[in-house]
Amino acid sequence: MGPSADVVILTALPVEFQAVLALLHDRSTLVHPEGTRCVAGTLPGASGTIAVARIGAGNLGAAALSERVRQWLNPQALLFVGVAGGLKPSVALGDVIVPTKVHHLHPGKEAPGGFRARPAPGAVSHRLEQAAGTALCTETWHTWVPDDVRETWKGAGPRVHFEPVIAGEVVLNSSDTPLRTQIMSNYEDSLAIEMESAGVARAAALSEGLQILTLRGISDHADPDKRSDDASGSQHRASAHAAAAAAALICELLPDTDGRADSRSSRAIGPATDTDKPSSTDTEWVNALMAFGDMSKADFRQALLSDMGQVLGLPHAFMAAELPMARDHVREIVRRMNDYRDPLAAHMAVYTALEFARPDDAALERLGRLVP
Repeated sequence: MGPSADVVILTALPVEFQAVLALLHDRSTLVHPEGTRCVAGTLPGASGTIAVARIGAGNLGAAALSERVRQWLNPQALLFVGVAGGLKPSVALGDVIVPTKVHHLHPGKEAPGGFRARPAPGAVSHRLEQAAGTALCTETWHTWVPDDVRETWKGAGPRVHFEPVIAGEVVLNSSDTPLRTQIMSNYEDSLAIEMESAGVARAAALSEGLQILTLRGISDHADPDKRSDDASGSQHRASAHAAAAAAALICELLPDTDGRADSRSSRAIGPATDTDKPSSTDTEWVNALMAFGDMSKADFRQALLSDMGQVLGLPHAFMAAELPMARDHVREIVRRMNDYRDPLAAHMAVYTALEFARPDDAALERLGRLVP
């Protein structure tokens, strides 16, 4: 029997992929014969297997890979989680949109009198949309948002909107263009614009029983401020909000009735990133690892995880979600070592990998004192 997953989550951008990956425990990598990769894992508070893939931007790729993962992993539900540009003042940066329908932007006819749209709305799963309505009707889903993101909130936190969206092969960063006018004329009910949901909806329409839903965090307002919004970290925050909403939805769909939620977590549900203060031992490990000068470099940390995987005999790198700040990533590495099925082996693996990579670094002696 081949691999399977109860829920598959597709993402377009690395920041979206990382936001979902940070929520999963017990991760492993699945590889399709044609090269498509998913990271599979578990979600505290939910039963079954969750798999997440990064597939790049665009409706065409989203349609093709939705069908691929349907045949490959046979999920009960397929979610697309990511960011979008808001089209109306009623939606704030960081808010989450659950589409009630998806308009495909480009179908139409260019006539002497101008462009005439030929709307091709994509349907979302009624079952998933209703489950999302239940899971997100209160602010309890906020507990899935990492603390570093919640600390940026200036008010009550993000809201959830159940409204149509529009999907096309274009990045819109102007409030005064013919395309903007066309959108507001033909698809006035759309609350946001993005680039993949039309493809996912089309794949669902052609598949027997594929249940799909999109969850999007608003990272900009599709206007000239998009670049500055992105530079402020808005995509990171919006991705974290969308991933948190997806996690709450999955727990609604696949409740862990057997009480198998990860007992190491301080909450019944919540992100894999610990919100409790690290123990003094964990802090010592983080400080000892950060003492290596190259640890501030993302490529060095990724090479370290690859070497740890080899030391442990894994078919992939040791899994620890990449985070924007070096110390946060190192803290995540330490947490994953503690959660590994053999924590002592994981601690020895990081020491062995650094002993090989930096044998003359004075920080190695400090790290060696922490190894049991």
